Amino acid sequence: MKPNRKITYTVLGLAIMLCYANLSYGQLKPLLEGYVPSALNTMDITGKVWRQVGYSELSGSPYLSSEWGKGIVKLANNKVSNGIDLKYDQIADVLLYKNSKDEVMEIAEPVAEFKIEVKTKKGEEQHLFRTGFKPVGNNKESSFYEVLSDGNVKFLKKTIKFITEEKEYNSSTVVKKINDKIAYYIVKPDEAPILVSKTEKDILGAINDKKSELTNYINENKLNLKKEEDILKLLEYYFTITKKA
Repeated sequence: MKPNRKITYTVLGLAIMLCYANLSYGQLKPLLEGYVPSALNTMDITGKVWRQVGYSELSGSPYLSSEWGKGIVKLANNKVSNGIDLKYDQIADVLLYKNSKDEVMEIAEPVAEFKIEVKTKKGEEQHLFRTGFKPVGNNKESSFYEVLSDGNVKFLKKTIKFITEEKEYNSSTVVKKINDKIAYYIVKPDEAPILVSKTEKDILGAINDKKSELTNYINENKLNLKKEEDILKLLEYYFTITKKA
């Protein structure tokens, strides 16, 4: 008897949905758009051995998290690989995974987006990263951005890690440290990301729409746009009022 492909695909899709049941539909939807039903594993991913030259001598972590996290990867060809061990190198801006031999590999195929589980003191967090945005500054179309808000106006975060050399006080010893710089962007449909600071002036200026309504919402709800969570509340409100229009 031939296997029922319809049932196989339905079960696979359900497994992915259950894995991310705690995510909003707006966050999950991009991973499933254009989804090709195929149960990929690490054997199906084209990779190359990762050489982390000099990382062991550095103070600090070059990664989003020093621990491996389970995740889901959507390649540029729309194929999805779920439940693999991932690590995101924020110095090289590349996505790593463990193959069946437990070797650390760099994904050599173009990645459209990935979601990774990160353990924190408060519990496990999900982080969504995406490529494909128009180049801006030193960021390329292949650069990974963390997607904080995924509505009609997107709010992105780009954490760039880099290495600096410092001499300890009263010592000739040079210590190599990892520092980071965080940048935020507003992205409107079919436009390049706009670099913004976490201020009312920059956020409203980048959105450039419904300024009166958004200003009233900020004042009425006493939002502090220096906080990520308050910016997300504002964008959720913007999505609501523009959806009704």
